[in-house]
Amino acid sequence: MSTTGWAQAAGTLFVGFVGLWLVHSYRRQARLKLIERQVDAYQKLWTLTAPANPERSTPMTEQERREVYDAMVDWYFAEGEGIYSSAATRDLFVGFRSNLVCPIGAMVPGRLATELAALAPPDAERRRGCVVIRQASLLRAQLKADLSLHFGFDYYSRLLPEDRAFLVSCGISPRRPPWRSGRLRRPHRRANPCVCGLCSAT
Repeated sequence: MSTTGWAQAAGTLFVGFVGLWLVHSYRRQARLKLIERQVDAYQKLWTLTAPANPERSTPMTEQERREVYDAMVDWYFAEGEGIYSSAATRDLFVGFRSNLVCPIGAMVPGRLATELAALAPPDAERRRGCVVIRQASLLRAQLKADLSLHFGFDYYSRLLPEDRAFLVSCGISPRRPPWRSGRLRRPHRRANPCVCGLCSAT
């Protein structure tokens, strides 16, 4: 190949590399912007679930549950923040949001619905107000996992059977991160205590 041919080939390769670099740079910048939007969206969701915080000493009331439900609907649809949710976060979001206000028989997991249906209506609503507090914490743990803010489910000392059942009902495997317990990670907080006096001692 002549000198001119080599120069043309080198020029073509150089232009190709520059093009690839520009595409990669554009995609990287776009990804960074999406991550920033996701962080903002998750921060809003974290804040609006504050009434269902694990430091409560009483179950959520029906009015509180309805207010959180309405705020979550607005966050997902009216504000358009739901578009930044991962699949796992979306599934937990839907399960928790529904459990806030749906009929007792429609709650997930199914065994929870069965247990609550066997209680007197006031007791069932009281226990629902207790259960959803912990489910909100599971949702927030998933938010942190999406943002790589921790590498495991470490807020509570362990997942309770009802936690695992809720995750499975939302299509999430408790055997995969961030839910799988690490052998070398020692739990540092006890399980979320019952605040309704009706939960089983599991």
